[in-house]
Amino acid sequence: MKYLYRILAVAAILLPLLAPATCVAQKKTRSKLRALAVVEFPASARVGPDMQMPSSARLHPVAIFINGEYQDASIYEINPMPMALEPGTVYDVQQSGEPLGLLTVESASKAKDDWLASGKWKSEASITAAKHAPAPGAAPVQASDERPHLKRGGNQAAAPQPAPAPSPAPNSSSTPAQPTPTPAPAAAPTPAEATQPAQESTAASPSAEEADPSEADPNRPTLRHRAEAASEKTTPPTQVERKREATRVPVAARVPAKGSTQSTAPALNLPTPVLKKRPQAAAQFLVAISDASPYETHTYKFPWTADEQQQLTSAVEKQALAEMTAYAAKSSQTIVPGSFAASVQAFDLYSDNNPEMVVTAKCALRKKLAPAKTAPLNAYITYVVGQEPSGDYSKLLSEITDDDHMDVNGRLELVDAVDADGDGRAELLFRRVGVTTQSFELYRAVRDQLWKLFEGAEITR
Repeated sequence: MKYLYRILAVAAILLPLLAPATCVAQKKTRSKLRALAVVEFPASARVGPDMQMPSSARLHPVAIFINGEYQDASIYEINPMPMALEPGTVYDVQQSGEPLGLLTVESASKAKDDWLASGKWKSEASITAAKHAPAPGAAPVQASDERPHLKRGGNQAAAPQPAPAPSPAPNSSSTPAQPTPTPAPAAAPTPAEATQPAQESTAASPSAEEADPSEADPNRPTLRHRAEAASEKTTPPTQVERKREATRVPVAARVPAKGSTQSTAPALNLPTPVLKKRPQAAAQFLVAISDASPYETHTYKFPWTADEQQQLTSAVEKQALAEMTAYAAKSSQTIVPGSFAASVQAFDLYSDNNPEMVVTAKCALRKKLAPAKTAPLNAYITYVVGQEPSGDYSKLLSEITDDDHMDVNGRLELVDAVDADGDGRAELLFRRVGVTTQSFELYRAVRDQLWKLFEGAEITR
C-alpha cells in the first residue's frame, strides 16, 4: 500500500504536465480527405500521357475517404450537388498509378440515380511541356560571339525619351507667331463621378460565395481546387448539351420555406447542369483521384520480363480454367472447346516485388447431353492470385457468373489498381455489371483473400 500511494502521487503530479502535450498532438492530427472517381469514355479512344479526352467522357463519383472510412461519393455532402462534383474540383486521372492528366469539373447533373460530371482536360504531356516552356516575355536565347550583357533594372517604359528637335527661328518676313493658348484646367469630378469607378470594379469582382458554393459553409471539407485557366482545353459540348444550354433557365440557389422570411444573403451563382447520360456500346474506364494534400505517384504495374510474363500467365490461366470447369460441372455443363479467352494483368500493390495477378475470362458453356446446335451459355470469371516470396500461388478471389444469373450476381470487371486512401499502397477497384445496373467495389489484397473495403450503390447504366 505504501508503494501504491507513491505511484498514485507521482501520477497525479505528472498528469497535468503531460496534458498540454497531448492536446497539442491532437490539434496537429488532420483527417485525411481523398476522393475516388472513375472516368468513362469510348473504348476506341487511345490512352496515354498525350491522350485527347473525348467530348463524351463523363466522370462518376465513387468514394470519399475521410476519418479512416469510405463514404459513398454520390451522396456525400450534397449542397446541392455532391462535394466530389463541385465545380473547380481537380482530379488526377491515372492508369495503374501513372499520371495521364488533370480533369477539372465544370458542370454536373443527375441522370436517374447516377451523378455525372464533365469538365476541362489537360494531358500530362501538355503539363510537362508547359513546365519546360520559357517564361512569358523572356527574350529568346540567340547564339552569337558578342560579349554578354547583363539585364538592366527598372521599367523600360520609363526610359528617357530623346529631346525634341528645336523649332526653326522665326523669319522677320513671316507672319508674327500667335501666342499659344493656355489649356483650361480640367473640371473637378463630382462625388458621384468619383465613386463610380470604384463601384464598377466592385461589381466586376464576384464575391467569395459566388466563386465557390462551398464557401457558404466554413465547416464543409474541400477537395483539390484551382482557378480556371484559359490554356486548359474544354471538352466540346454535344448536340444535346448545346440545345439545353440555349434553353436553360437559371436555377435559384435556395427556395425559402412557406411562411418564412426571405433571406438577404446573396444567391449562389451555381452552374446549371447540362449533362445527359447516353448509353454506350463499349466503354473503358480510368481511375481519378482528388486530394488537396500533395502526394507522390508511382506505377503499380509489376515489372515482369517476357519469360516471367509467359510463365506466370500460363500458370494463373490454368487455375482459372480449373475454377470454371468445376463451376460448369455443378450444373452438368461443359466448356465449349476453344471458347476460353482470358486476359491477365499483374500489379505490385505493396511494392514488395511480389505480383498480384488478375485474370478475367469469358467462355461458352453447354449441357453435356445437349445437341451440338444448342445455343451455348456465356460464363464469366474474375480470378485473383497472389504470388508469395516462396514462389507459391495463393488464391485471393474467384467470382464466376453466367448470363442466366446476371440479375442475381453480376460479372466483376477490373477497373484498375489505385491508392484510394493515400497510404502509398494500392487497392483493386472493380465494376460489377448486372443486366441493367452497375456498381463499384474496392478491395484490398491480404495474405489469403481480397478484403472488401467499399461497395457503392447500384445505379442504372
